[in-house]
Amino acid sequence: MRNLQRRVYENAPIFLQNILLSLDGYKKTKNLYGNIYYSHLIELENKQHSNAEEAKQYQETELRSFIQYAVEKSSFYKEFYKGVDLSKIQTVEDLKKLPILTKEMLKNNIDSIYTNPKNSVVRTWTSHKTGTPLKLLFTKEDIQKKLAFRDFYRKQHGAVNLEMKRASFSSRWLIPMQQQKRLFWRDNLYVKQRLYSTHYCTEEYTALFVSDLEEYKPDFIDGLPSALFEIAKYINKHKIILSFKPVAIFTVYEKLHPQYRSEIEEAFGCPVRDQYFSSEIMPFISECVRGKLHYNLFSGVLEISKEGDIIVTCFTTQGTPLIRFNAGDEIELSKTQSKCECGSIHPVVKYTNNISAGYLHSKSKGKLTSIYFSRIWNMFPDSIEKIQFIQNSMDSIDVFIEGAENYTNSITELIHETMEYTFGKDMTFNIRIVEEIPSIAEKEFQLVVNNIARENKCL
Repeated sequence: MRNLQRRVYENAPIFLQNILLSLDGYKKTKNLYGNIYYSHLIELENKQHSNAEEAKQYQETELRSFIQYAVEKSSFYKEFYKGVDLSKIQTVEDLKKLPILTKEMLKNNIDSIYTNPKNSVVRTWTSHKTGTPLKLLFTKEDIQKKLAFRDFYRKQHGAVNLEMKRASFSSRWLIPMQQQKRLFWRDNLYVKQRLYSTHYCTEEYTALFVSDLEEYKPDFIDGLPSALFEIAKYINKHKIILSFKPVAIFTVYEKLHPQYRSEIEEAFGCPVRDQYFSSEIMPFISECVRGKLHYNLFSGVLEISKEGDIIVTCFTTQGTPLIRFNAGDEIELSKTQSKCECGSIHPVVKYTNNISAGYLHSKSKGKLTSIYFSRIWNMFPDSIEKIQFIQNSMDSIDVFIEGAENYTNSITELIHETMEYTFGKDMTFNIRIVEEIPSIAEKEFQLVVNNIARENKCL
């Protein structure tokens, strides 16, 4: 059905594509912005002036409720916590009495971890250190609360979702491959959003994007920082003074590098605010007015293991409860917390130096992070056991796949089509179905291996 809808969309004229996107936006808005969303948004607004003790009490109440829910609804947790007196888990400090959930355990027990598989939204998450797509399920309450956290954070910086004009730079498959007209954006009219395809945010087309932004004049902007960086470079290089000024720009799904921030802020004359990009499995992490990342105590608990890994308990994962999940070492929580200058009672976190580069080179589009080709494992989470992308030259990319029993040649064809759309038809894509992805001697597994980048570092 989804493939049929895609074919109808791709063969429709642009004005009809806008209508189809807007109808889809209407349908999704009715489902996503319901009573749970609005009640939680109000609750967050009421609690924004809580003191540290009040925040801790709320967090621990949510924690106890979440653990009880997981044990009642998930057969895995019922067995996992057998022999543990859960009545003694009352505080964040008590969490240490519970065992840690590893990535391997999550993978091997995912079906028994689910709590409500029939009425959940599917999201696919892939760790850069395992390459295994996991189909995470989220309940209606999970999704609406996640959106409430996001929109409350944005409202604190002056952006009101659904009411103000929004420009979004997205890696979604918006523009058909066969399109001749150089119009690389579409409108979701119902939510006052213009979607700009980041697949075309290259030096060849940046002038077109800037011209349309001047015409559209968004109140706020969100999207991939790498794409916004390309737009900003063009604006600054040509000394363009924009006729509009967004209240803020919110970056998502990629790491915000310092050079990205400075270039974007200079071009648009407004602050750039960052949201931690691996948000599906994490408590809500976002940037304050002082430029520091905070994790919201009302959304979960972060701990530090003896090895320095972040241990996650995320309250908005009722569909696939994550309690003391070892998420790795991409962020760092200070052991000694001093209050941020912004006045927030929520703890400060920061990125570590262990985040994988996670990008490959396109001959025609430059660097592309893994968010661009995440569509592959999002489409086939049940058919791909493990996947890895390796690039040894600018002309080709190798894709190694450990296929499940239901993997077929038609999936290979769709993956090849996706790679062509993402990286361009001027490259070769070697898709290899193997029993076991070969390991690189004495090195940890990485989802993305860019040997071009490594060679350049050595020069």
